[in-house]
Amino acid sequence: MLSLRASLLGLALLAAGSLPVAAADLGDMHESADVDVASNARFYLRGDADYSWYRAPSMSENALGMTGTSIGHSWAYGAGLGWYLSPNWRMDITLEHRNDATAGGTAPALGKTLGGTRDFAINSNVVLANLYYDFSGRAGFNPYLGVGLGWSSNHAHNGLAIDTCGCIASMEDANQSNFAWALMAGFTRELDRGFSLDAGYRLIDIGQAHTGNLVSGKAAIANSSVSTGAIYANEIRIGLRYDIF
Repeated sequence: MLSLRASLLGLALLAAGSLPVAAADLGDMHESADVDVASNARFYLRGDADYSWYRAPSMSENALGMTGTSIGHSWAYGAGLGWYLSPNWRMDITLEHRNDATAGGTAPALGKTLGGTRDFAINSNVVLANLYYDFSGRAGFNPYLGVGLGWSSNHAHNGLAIDTCGCIASMEDANQSNFAWALMAGFTRELDRGFSLDAGYRLIDIGQAHTGNLVSGKAAIANSSVSTGAIYANEIRIGLRYDIF
């Protein structure tokens, strides 16, 4: 009987001694689970505003090169949905609208057109799939590099032609779809409640654009549209990201 009681007492003491170790093991498992949850991919929403400095594209009218080409600055606004692929890699899909930028140049005389100035506005809608590498994972301050590939639709409108004779003609509107790409560098700064500041630089190529034909009176002049080469912009971007889970 004494032997049985001694054995039971010994087991009780052994179990009591093992409780802190078991609790510590459970704590480690809980912390490990938290780390695993934190490293799982999460989705995010984003909104951005961009200010763009365009590089003057080449332009031609009826396949003849124009001189003195230029294009103004503009703003762009966009939104997107993204997800974290790993602690350092993420991607998103963005849709943006680029406001009017005024473009123009001087056309040479040819056939029914006498040459002169051509001015028109270009706005665009751009869809990009973007991939980023975050150098600091999900740290509070995180520099990154990124690349984007996608599609743009460039709309030329409000065209006006003034020939050397002083004659004024309008230009028909036109749309052109293109392959688009972008290179990005910037940083994110974690704010609070799932929000992060995103700021940086982007080089974007939205492809080409063209107007419709010149319209003198009520008649369009065949083969008189203005075409541009590739349109590039240097941009400063600032926006917000919000982790939705």
